[in-house]
Amino acid sequence: MEKINGVSFEEYAAACGNLAQGMPEETLLQILGLEKPVWDETLDKWNVRLGDLMTEDMNYATKYGELFANPKAGRFAGNTTAATAEELLHLAPDFETYQKIFWHQSVAAEHGVDPVSVLESYGIDIGKWGVLNMHYISYQNNLLDHTKPDYAEKYERFTQVQDKWRSHFEGHYADQKSDLSGDINF
Repeated sequence: MEKINGVSFEEYAAACGNLAQGMPEETLLQILGLEKPVWDETLDKWNVRLGDLMTEDMNYATKYGELFANPKAGRFAGNTTAATAEELLHLAPDFETYQKIFWHQSVAAEHGVDPVSVLESYGIDIGKWGVLNMHYISYQNNLLDHTKPDYAEKYERFTQVQDKWRSHFEGHYADQKSDLSGDINF
């Protein structure tokens, strides 16, 4: 695959993941050996290129997501502070906890609450949430494998957990109305 300003697709995705997980931009620039204006140009061009690639083959979106969640590719292989799913599982140690957090931030957002602030209340930033999402999406895909004989039972359990937490947080936010313009004065 091509490179943009010496940065491969894998390094671009890993760089974005590392930034989301808290790597200082200065560290990223040192690892890539780029000046800030060149990195900004590289990022802009790769963002456009990713859109083009995904129109050709959606597998690029999956690959980007994998690299974003586990950003240890290319020059970042030994130079990342990003956590692995295994290192983060204490924040959401099981599927039930993951679903609780997922539905909390989802329903909260429907009521005008910043979902990032909800994640932060669990000690999770957006980068860590991306890693946990990738882990539990994989788990969910395996759980809901319709070719397995226990699919119906697992599907029932999955929907019960979803419904439990969605209902819980819909009840929690039932009295809150979303007023996104209440603090705007004309």
